[in-house]
Amino acid sequence: MSLRNFYGRAALAAAACLCACSLLTGCSGSDKVWEDIEPAAEGEFGEPKYEDGMYLTQEVRDPAPDPYADDTEKQSEGITDDGICYAVYERHAEITGHTEDFDAADLTVPKEIEGKPVSRIASVAVSEDNRFMLDEAGGFYGCYSLNRVTLPDTLTEIGAYAFYGCKNLRKVTVPESVTVIGARAFSMCRNLEEFAVPTGIGFIGDSAFAQTPWYDNLLFHRDLVIFNGMLYDAGHRCTGDVTIPDYVVTVCDYAFYDSAELKSVTIPESVKTVGKCAFCACSSLSTIVFENPECEIFDEPSTVCNRNVENEYRFNGTVRGDDGSTAEKYAKKYGYRFSSDLNAPKETIPEETTAAPDETTGDETETTAAAEEE
Repeated sequence: MSLRNFYGRAALAAAACLCACSLLTGCSGSDKVWEDIEPAAEGEFGEPKYEDGMYLTQEVRDPAPDPYADDTEKQSEGITDDGICYAVYERHAEITGHTEDFDAADLTVPKEIEGKPVSRIASVAVSEDNRFMLDEAGGFYGCYSLNRVTLPDTLTEIGAYAFYGCKNLRKVTVPESVTVIGARAFSMCRNLEEFAVPTGIGFIGDSAFAQTPWYDNLLFHRDLVIFNGMLYDAGHRCTGDVTIPDYVVTVCDYAFYDSAELKSVTIPESVKTVGKCAFCACSSLSTIVFENPECEIFDEPSTVCNRNVENEYRFNGTVRGDDGSTAEKYAKKYGYRFSSDLNAPKETIPEETTAAPDETTGDETETTAAAEEE
């Protein structure tokens, strides 16, 4: 198994890219990313490309806003009879953790606590001094007893690390009401086989499903892993010349990271944002076309590059876009070749630039520690 698969795309990316910015997670973009995007009609993209029915079949929906975003005044805290810790606010309740003797196998998260709808499984607390030191009693972190989980239809958010390391968890029933899944929320659930991302999801954090059979299956059977218009990851079949479907609205952080066999990519006008390190360390990438002249491109040279040598990002291909576009500004800022001819023949990158990215220059404080994955 390659390092890319073992450690998870975003964690390895942080080591190789050394992005000169604060660490962000998951899919980039803002609340406006879905504006003016017409939902794709069912069946508009024809028959699925593969027998599993997973390719180009997704509609795009505007994620529902959090109805409790302004409900921040905590009223009380408590523990249920089966060991679930919670906090109650004026209009909603949140699951905050579990007791030491929590041992449920088949868990149905309560729909209400003290008469308030349960809307969130809170993110696991992280130490201010070391972001790899987590509250092991937070969420359902490391609950080995869990086998099946059913979440209520009042839930809107599954926080970061909420079910991290639940190694015996096999099935999670997620309601359509969920719009946020935090970073590493289900990472290291080594037996998770049944899961469905809600069709109206608005945010998925980095490595949310890393090292789960369910997600590994997606990577092996899809060219592109797309959730509600967010191109979240490039699958193992994603090679050569790639045209992103025109219902995609954002290319997420690290989406094509280390896609060594990607040669060219056309980003359609529907795409409004391209995230951090989205095309970093794509050693064979020679042409990237931005059809949206106003596409927001994460402002670091690592967003598009062939490799990193001593913290200097190199892209020996060509960025294409309209004159005066954000693509032109991005290319010129970082000294990349630019062309306004969007339809010119694809180029071939010189062989000497296809060396593997230098993975020895990463900042160890920004990597996922090996101990975390064991």
